[in-house]
Amino acid sequence: MGKGKDMRSENGAWKALPLLLAMGVTACGGGAGNEQAPSTQAALAQEASGPGTWNGPLKWAQHLNGPDDNNGSIVSDRDGGFLALLNFVGSIDLGTGRLVAPGGPTSNAMALARYDVHGHLKWSKVFGAQSPEGTAFGLRHAVDRQRDIILFVEANDVDFGGGALPFGRYLVKLDSQGRLRWSRPIDTSRGYAGVNRIVTGRDNTIALAGELAGTVDFGGGPVSSRQLPEGGQTTSAFLTKFSPTGTNLWTFVDVEHQSQGFGATVDSEGNLVLCGTVFAEVHTEPFVLMLSPEGQVRWSRRLEGALGFAFSVATHGNRVVAVGTFAQSFTFAGHTHTAVPNGGIEQDAFIVAFTRQGEQRWAWNFGFSIEDVAMDEKDGVTVSGSYEAGSGDLGVLGSLPGNPETLANVYVAKFDRVHGKPLWTRGFTASGADTGSPGLESASIAVTKDGRSAILGQFTQRLTVGSEHWQAEGRSDFFLLGFDR
Repeated sequence: MGKGKDMRSENGAWKALPLLLAMGVTACGGGAGNEQAPSTQAALAQEASGPGTWNGPLKWAQHLNGPDDNNGSIVSDRDGGFLALLNFVGSIDLGTGRLVAPGGPTSNAMALARYDVHGHLKWSKVFGAQSPEGTAFGLRHAVDRQRDIILFVEANDVDFGGGALPFGRYLVKLDSQGRLRWSRPIDTSRGYAGVNRIVTGRDNTIALAGELAGTVDFGGGPVSSRQLPEGGQTTSAFLTKFSPTGTNLWTFVDVEHQSQGFGATVDSEGNLVLCGTVFAEVHTEPFVLMLSPEGQVRWSRRLEGALGFAFSVATHGNRVVAVGTFAQSFTFAGHTHTAVPNGGIEQDAFIVAFTRQGEQRWAWNFGFSIEDVAMDEKDGVTVSGSYEAGSGDLGVLGSLPGNPETLANVYVAKFDRVHGKPLWTRGFTASGADTGSPGLESASIAVTKDGRSAILGQFTQRLTVGSEHWQAEGRSDFFLLGFDR
């Protein structure tokens, strides 16, 4: 497992959209395609873009640092706080002092860290091999209704409580204190499975979403990706479901297309939603599809005309909200959304809202990127991504501070789920040129039932949060930001 592995997609190729197109187009502007009258939509956009209109209520912030590359994700712990999964090399400071990898200063390890709603570290646990030759890398995690912790990991010589595991990929369940309940190996001897999201249902069933290539066995028998006409296999999006005890129940594979799955969610009735990208005739298009609790496709939608990816999806009530990035144009709920250049790269972020029946309701687009979305029970939709300061493409985000020399300035914004009305936004200045792919390295969002949120992301070089200027210790460090409702 290499250092600096992208938590979104492990092969790296799918974060390359900013490099595909760098051509100028005329902007239509980010509008809200919803059920309101056009004058109301225009008023929303004008109100949101006014200087200083929105100012997100940042309540606390943490700089989590280590000497090398770091990445991770965050979820709700279902008790009003947050649980972070953090991959690091050698050591990491989670806010109360340095934690050391079991295998020494050059070994890969992973940590689980629970924070309360005020940002205080309440509990942490480190997993790693006893030697630098071993590895522990957490790809995704979730917490179920019993407060058990679900992990999908790549491990070699790591003991989660049942003895050291040989090299491979595993689905692991821990109790709320990090004690092993069970682990299940995933057979990738004839293929590859990348897991980009874990979700759990009300009945504590578990679903993994991502992409696979070749033949993989999740425990219910081998499944294979799309066969190419000339022979061989390509990548296919998948979603596979497990019982609370780790029995594989079924697997959906998009064998009709070359595709990838990036995000997933589950609604109150157990329907599962998968989002990602599918290869159309000449380019990739974002898609969203809903599966029944038994794995049957209920509906599937694409953003036709958009060249891009749907990275994350969330649902609450009668809304399914997907986010991603795109080039070119698409039409949604009667409004056209067109990407424009940011930093010389034709790319915008999008937010689109469907009903649970797949009907189009509202949408926004703005520059430059978007990483994740989460919805709370108070009808909030929280998103995070990056932008170019001073760009005329910020649209509904409004006027934000930042460094015009980078696309990695960080924003967090909140919308109303029903009509897409913007509630607040907040920007944070990044310093230094972009490294690797332009924009933010990664970010994930967790929300409490009452609408408080935490955003965990990576930054390189320097990030300004309030009056503090954080300098990355290694190639990248974490920022952890907490917001009120």
